[in-house]
Amino acid sequence: MKYLKYIIAFFIIIIPSVVMVLIYNDKISQDSPKYYKRGVELYNEGNYVQAYSNFIKIKRISPLYLTALYKQAKSAQKAGNYATAVYKYKLYLDKSPSSLFTESAKFNLAKCYFYLKDYESAKNEFVNIKDKDINDGAENYYLGIIEKKTDKNKSAEYFLNYLKSESKAEKVNELLAAEELTSLTDVLKEKDIELIGKIFYKNKKYKQALEYFSKLPISENWDYLVLSNHYAGNKVIAKKLIESGLKYYSYKTDENNLHKIYDIYTSYMKGTKLKNLQQMLKIIQTGNYKGEDYILYKIAQLQPMEKALQEYNIIQSKYPESKYAPESLWNVFWALYNKKDYVNAEVLAKKHINQYKTAESAPRMLFWLAKCQIKLNKNSEAHNNFNKLVSKYNDNYYGLRAESIINKKNNFWITDIKNKIPNKNEDIDFPITLSDLNIKDLKLINNLFELGDYEIWLDAKFSNNIVESWFEKRKNKKSHSIVLARDAINDMDVKPPYISAAYKLAYPRYWVDEINIAGQKLGLDPYLILSLIREESYFNAEAVSKSNAIGLMQLMPATANYMVSKLSLDFPKLDELKKPRTNMYIGCNYLKYLKDKFNNDLYVIAAYNGGEGSVSKWLKKYNTSDSDEFIENIPFDETRNYVKKVFRTYHIYKKIYE
Repeated sequence: MKYLKYIIAFFIIIIPSVVMVLIYNDKISQDSPKYYKRGVELYNEGNYVQAYSNFIKIKRISPLYLTALYKQAKSAQKAGNYATAVYKYKLYLDKSPSSLFTESAKFNLAKCYFYLKDYESAKNEFVNIKDKDINDGAENYYLGIIEKKTDKNKSAEYFLNYLKSESKAEKVNELLAAEELTSLTDVLKEKDIELIGKIFYKNKKYKQALEYFSKLPISENWDYLVLSNHYAGNKVIAKKLIESGLKYYSYKTDENNLHKIYDIYTSYMKGTKLKNLQQMLKIIQTGNYKGEDYILYKIAQLQPMEKALQEYNIIQSKYPESKYAPESLWNVFWALYNKKDYVNAEVLAKKHINQYKTAESAPRMLFWLAKCQIKLNKNSEAHNNFNKLVSKYNDNYYGLRAESIINKKNNFWITDIKNKIPNKNEDIDFPITLSDLNIKDLKLINNLFELGDYEIWLDAKFSNNIVESWFEKRKNKKSHSIVLARDAINDMDVKPPYISAAYKLAYPRYWVDEINIAGQKLGLDPYLILSLIREESYFNAEAVSKSNAIGLMQLMPATANYMVSKLSLDFPKLDELKKPRTNMYIGCNYLKYLKDKFNNDLYVIAAYNGGEGSVSKWLKKYNTSDSDEFIENIPFDETRNYVKKVFRTYHIYKKIYE
């Protein structure tokens, strides 16, 4: 009984205290996510002061505390309260010296000191970052600014290091750094002078570029002297430089720059474009200069195929390593195929496939080799080549076309008006599987995403186009999101499944209700409308092309006015074409008009781009029942490629969403 009073005290004092702690912790575990989520919402709205107030409510014992501390620092920095940001960044780095956000915290801490004009502290932080190779050289810009008043030589060295760094981090200051450097010193090595000249040239500061290129031996930068003079308006000087320098410097000039110089020189001539190119060709051949293949190719493109074959043959035989050789060989092949000389066409196709395995034209050549072999009754070989296309180029137009042939589906260009695009409001999951996170960091990122903090990924400094595409989509930057995802898929050796986030980002759905309704009312396949809009504008309602095509469906004003008069619409201003519903209403009715005229989706899409009159002419000229042959014979490169792109996109959309 002597311990009874201790037992009673335990139950009276200790247990209630433990219960209170558990209740307190449970309350924190419930409240912290709410405060964090609200903080993120306010931060994204630009209300950084209130965001800070929410992040600071998260207690130390919360699993979210460290990240909330980092977000406090970022909120204070965004609000311009750099002193508080410094305190919070230092606290975060002290408590979390190694995390996903350490690099960003260190760099931002240094910048906050910089904005506070505490240059000594900023310098120490930036030097520490530089020594540990954090942030890939962006710190050099700030170090250059800091040292500018006290040590000009050191400042110039930092600016030069910044310009030499290959990182994209904060490279927005590149031109400013070049201007700062040139104001500090005239004592530079030739390579550094060349670097500065190229930076001014890249930023279209041609007169400043000339100041630096003029300091170098002409043998080292003849091409940039020509180009800078031309773009600066000194065309007489540029012309003289071309005429005096081709003999001595063309052989060592960058290929792209040399081609620009040839284009410039022909633009100075007074004849037709074709005659000027032919004159340029004589100059090149007489002087034995580099670039004959380029001019031959340009000449060929301006002539009918019968005449162009001479140039194509020279390119593919004399310059087999030229970037114009694969396309030239294709054109020679296609001429033989059209003449029904399938035996010799097959020989050239195999030569192309063996010699240009990675060329852009490789899948097209493999497809037509198979078609050629069908003509030669080599059905087994043709079947094998179709299978190769499907396995190697499964999302390419020719891969999809081969798949339809293998599966004996003869409706590749026939759409279905009964189709309906699913309108499920589907959020695309964050493509986190494409990252290289460890399990601990992956769990943290997932928790933060559940609270709506998606921007935190950017602070982890991972570079991934699919991830960036996902962020751009959330910002409603439709076109940029599509381009990033498209390019990422193109760079993949092994393509992801069609239902993956990558394909959904590259082939998104917008204005689904409007498209489905238009399809139902007008007898059009909604997927065809969706595909056409993607290829026309990448869903940019504000898009205006060089030829003044406007809006989502890139309508020409004349076409719009014609359709408006047919539909008896009140349509007073061209600006109305940038309104999505107006643009789609007129564009879809135009599609309906073309469908009523041609009764064939393939011809409808060709006419939408190339004009109904052109398609009528092509149908008379290329009298064939083979739709593949009709497409390949379309004489307009843009229209031919457009037809392929729209139907490729159509079939990919159906694979993703059906």
